[in-house]
Amino acid sequence: MSYFLNFLRTLKSDHGFSKLVIRIVVLCVPAWLVAQAPPQMTLLDPVPALLSGPMVTTDPNVLASKGRRVQGAGADGATELVLRVPANSAGEQFTFTVINDQGQQSNSAAEDGGLGAIGSATFTLSQLTVAAVNTSKGPMAFAIYGAPVDFPRPEAQDADVADRLVTLKVLAVDTGLSSSTMATILRPPLALIHGLWGSPGSWDNFTPLITDPRFGITRADYSALIGPQIQSYRPSYPGWATGSIKNAQANSLGFAYNAPVVLKQLATFINQFKSGTNPDGIPVAAIQVDIVSHSMGGDITRAFPLVKNFYHPYTFALGFVHKVLTIGTPHWGSPLAIHLLDSDNQCVRGVLAVSGSPSFTSVTFKNGVTTAGGVGDLKGDGFGGRLSSALQRLQTPIPHPLPTALIQGLESQSQLDGLDSSPVAQSIRVLCFSDYLAQHLTSKGWPRVFDQDSDSIVPAQSEVAGLTDFTLVNGVIHSASAELLGFGPPAELDNTGGIPATVINLLNTPLTDAIFVRLPQ
Repeated sequence: MSYFLNFLRTLKSDHGFSKLVIRIVVLCVPAWLVAQAPPQMTLLDPVPALLSGPMVTTDPNVLASKGRRVQGAGADGATELVLRVPANSAGEQFTFTVINDQGQQSNSAAEDGGLGAIGSATFTLSQLTVAAVNTSKGPMAFAIYGAPVDFPRPEAQDADVADRLVTLKVLAVDTGLSSSTMATILRPPLALIHGLWGSPGSWDNFTPLITDPRFGITRADYSALIGPQIQSYRPSYPGWATGSIKNAQANSLGFAYNAPVVLKQLATFINQFKSGTNPDGIPVAAIQVDIVSHSMGGDITRAFPLVKNFYHPYTFALGFVHKVLTIGTPHWGSPLAIHLLDSDNQCVRGVLAVSGSPSFTSVTFKNGVTTAGGVGDLKGDGFGGRLSSALQRLQTPIPHPLPTALIQGLESQSQLDGLDSSPVAQSIRVLCFSDYLAQHLTSKGWPRVFDQDSDSIVPAQSEVAGLTDFTLVNGVIHSASAELLGFGPPAELDNTGGIPATVINLLNTPLTDAIFVRLPQ
């Protein structure tokens, strides 16, 4: 079809008038003959710019204009990506599809992630069709991609890699044109949390994990000096040990003091991971961390859900923790803590304080604030009884119990035998001859402190909270400080003890495995 437009232009000259006729032809080509471009998809991290409370906003103008561009997501089952596609008109339909790393449409949202419409709280679809809407930036279509529940899959094909890929395909239904965008799926950021009287250096020998390029790792630190801030403390110390209190560190304080400190560090680490401090060096979306914790570090981790803002809207109200591995954690406390705070063991308490390991029931700072001590928080008989109030609070029901793999370390008789010939143990037995703990600091006496097997510090049943699903590692003692007393090596965080390899294996085990229990139960 054509239209003709005639322009008549009359030119006047000395010789009269002449006519110039110009014909302009405008062709109207059918839509199917016009070259069409395939739809273009952008992956956006919705946190925080696209949130409304703990969900992605439904405001199309906000969805159209905000959000941080990313190239992937952490596999934590909590992270979401907003998928944004410009359209030709409102009402135009687009079909989004998740393609797995075999090039097939996914049949498992748990393994590959899933789709949901804007306003949805679940993301289980492998294919979703939506209509474009008008926005301040023009017509656009939106969908949400929810990350896989975990990085490792049951077939164990992911054990040796730092990332895997899914393809997000978008099809313009009217034109039949499509495009695909690769999304990189990363392991969640990994945090190592030390225990009572420990520090980030406690992990120095935890190889090969700490140098493993598959993991983006940080080490939490709650070992700041707090001694100069202390006004008073309980229980008392012998005079020759009181001066050592000025060197006390925060790692001698309890869960309520240290959990918010560590949680703040983890939130900072997540933001760094999102910005590119990850094994792939790319911008990603991520919500939760995996945690490997030793000793009291496991109790601090379990105290996170009791901290205000743990279930922050930025976590979609799911919390900051994806899964937890605890090593030698006193879930049910230790009778050793009870004895250390007893008046009959003041001398041993003083020896530990002088060596940099003070034992507190409570501490009052010069600003008037009183907080619990770490040893006080760890009181328990190891069988689930006589628990401190702090350990009892860890049984408080929480919205999303933490998936936890329990690692139990047990000392060998040969490691215990080291106490009998240890000069340090001998000196303590002589100096503190009237103390119960000093009298039992022998290969035969020490097991009677616990009335069950232990890792030299934490009773066996306490390490696993009395549960039956756990991983046992024999021939390890609790810590390097226990070695100083005379217990034979290796310790739980030594690379020769077998626990680092166990941890890597568990990090490559899917959350669906029975080894992960939900705490509290």
